[in-house]
Order: sequence, then structure tokens, then C-alpha cells
Amino acid sequence: MKSWGTILSKEGFLGNSTYIEVFDFIDRSDFLSDELKKYSDLDEPVPIPFDQTQSAPHMDAIFVDRGKPAEEDTVLEIGTGSGYLTTIMSYLCRRVVSLERIPGLSKWASANISKYARKNIDLIIGNVNRTCLKEKFDLIISTASFKEEPDFLNKFIKPNGRIIFPIGPYPPQRLVTYKNGKRKDIGSVAFVNIVD
Repeated sequence: MKSWGTILSKEGFLGNSTYIEVFDFIDRSDFLSDELKKYSDLDEPVPIPFDQTQSAPHMDAIFVDRGKPAEEDTVLEIGTGSGYLTTIMSYLCRRVVSLERIPGLSKWASANISKYARKNIDLIIGNVNRTCLKEKFDLIISTASFKEEPDFLNKFIKPNGRIIFPIGPYPPQRLVTYKNGKRKDIGSVAFVNIVD
């Protein structure tokens, strides 16, 4: 098992000691199929079921470092995927609500997450464009790309909350952050697209 927190810290992706410890503690291979576990030590995307992809560890570190999840935060994750980033977030904040549109993938992610016995994760099956969310969040992270600016997310964010998402068709896309109405472009990325 590779200590991704220590590695990503040395590479400048993580600075917070708590973030580093959590990345070191969680084994990325626990969130990959048996035949692909051998790739968990590579800082690259890895295929997961249903033609989806688990992001490279440095990309997850960017979401965490830029999102700055804190102990009392409630986080909305759009795209559960393998459950790897979901689990990382669950150690860094009070509660994670993770939305996945593919039922089979949500079930697979749930099995992965169960290896860590987390009790503060709510997995929801649904499309963010059509799911009724009745609460506001401190942090919203999307690991799938929007075709247009997702202005509708503003109604789900608390004052001083943060939103991080990729935008644009593939490839390339841009990773964007919003805080207090201020938009910041982080750089080029490659993610699956959100299905309407």
C-alpha cells in the first residue's frame, strides 16, 4: 500500500497534516476491482465498473486541498464512483452526501466503503439535474463535468460555502471553484460528463 498522503504532500498537492494522514490511512486498492488493484500505486486514473473511472490520487488531493473540508462540514459529492474520495471526505468532515446516477455503481461503492465502517455517509442514487435536495452544504464537489455553468448549485450552498466542479466537453475541461460568488479557474482536467 502506497502512502499517498506523504507522497502528495512532497509533491505539493497536500499541506494540511490531517489531510495527509487520511490519504495515508486509506488504501486506494480497496476501491478497485481485484484485477486492477495492481494499479493503485500509480498516480493515474483507473477504470472502474460501468465504464467509469477512479481519478488519479493527485486529482482527489486537489479536490480536498481546494475544498478545505472541516470537521463540522456537510459535503455533497456529485459522482460517488468507486467511493474512494467519498471515504476520504468522511474522515475529514461531519457528513457526506454522495450522489450517483448508476445504481449498480452505487452498490459497488457501498461495498467498498463498508470496509471502513463509516457511519456518516449517505449514498443517494440519482441524477443531480433531477434530484430533490432539501438541505444546504458547506462544500459541493463534482467529479463529473457540467456542460454549462451549474448555477442551480448555488441554492444548495451555505454562506461562505465552496463549490468545485469541472466544466466543458471532454477533452479538455476546466476545473473551477466558487466561493462567495467569486469564480476561480484552477486548470485543465479530464472527467466523465454529467448525463442530462
